[in-house]
Amino acid sequence: MRNINKLNFCLFTLLIAIIALAVSHQLGDFAALKNADGIISDMRSLVLWDIRLPRILLAVLTGASLALAGNAMQGIFQNPLASPGLLGSANGATTASVFILYYFSAPFTVLLFGGILGALASFLLVYAIAKNHGTTMMILSGLAVNMLLSSAIALLLSNAQSPWALAELYRWLQGSLMWAKMETLLISLPIVFAGCLCLYAERRYIDLLTFGEETASTMGVNPKRSFFITTFGVALLVGATIPQTGSIGFIGLIAPHFARILLKKRPSQLYLTSALIGALLLLIADLAILYVPFFSHIYIGTLTAILGAPCLIWILLTQQRRLTQ
Repeated sequence: MRNINKLNFCLFTLLIAIIALAVSHQLGDFAALKNADGIISDMRSLVLWDIRLPRILLAVLTGASLALAGNAMQGIFQNPLASPGLLGSANGATTASVFILYYFSAPFTVLLFGGILGALASFLLVYAIAKNHGTTMMILSGLAVNMLLSSAIALLLSNAQSPWALAELYRWLQGSLMWAKMETLLISLPIVFAGCLCLYAERRYIDLLTFGEETASTMGVNPKRSFFITTFGVALLVGATIPQTGSIGFIGLIAPHFARILLKKRPSQLYLTSALIGALLLLIADLAILYVPFFSHIYIGTLTAILGAPCLIWILLTQQRRLTQ
């Protein structure tokens, strides 16, 4: 436990230090700028509260949420390759968001709630199909629903009559934090908190699954109820973040795996560490896009995929070595 606390403290300190540096970086340059009327004014408050803080906080919230969701899914299925969108929630949120962006000029709050409803609807569909047929059927149902939703997204994009609308949808699908707004972020916080509560309430179930589902059912746990609450929490976490950022992959897959390598503890003990690692990874990736010229034209979803794909290959090779030993 002492090692966990030390690691979490170091990760939290590093996260706060990076946030402080990102907030204060060249902020003095905005002390005397001309506004739209040509009047020189102090723009530091505007830059800080309307641009930098929302974007930084969204990176932290999204990275932590995806990492928590990924850790829960990997614990449920006892597979380090399980991702937050395995049961359709990520594609559900994406499809609903693309649909709203395509047909409506809606504010971000509507987009947020639409994404949450899409994530929950797709997850509930997968759950209804496979709830009585075990985890294998659940995974296969999730795969089928994900393919269906991906086809729906492709259909919407192919029917886009305006090239400007198509370009906007394409940019959103690549993932970005440029649309961060403090009011939308604050609205999403209770949803994220509710998702965290679901995961926390069933943390014992995640740990018992390491001994097998049959063993867990003999130790005072209702597997079906616990599975539903945990995966429902995952859907809330995913649905509350994707509408604000677009598609961002690999964070929910890689962060829990790094936490497991560092600690080698029970899945429930990895939640906080995974969240801190996920927040750090996404924040650093976004700062690289903002301040490193080489990455300036890359969307954050693309960057996380470029960095995450080699990590995924490494995970696969590691798993293969373990199986052959």
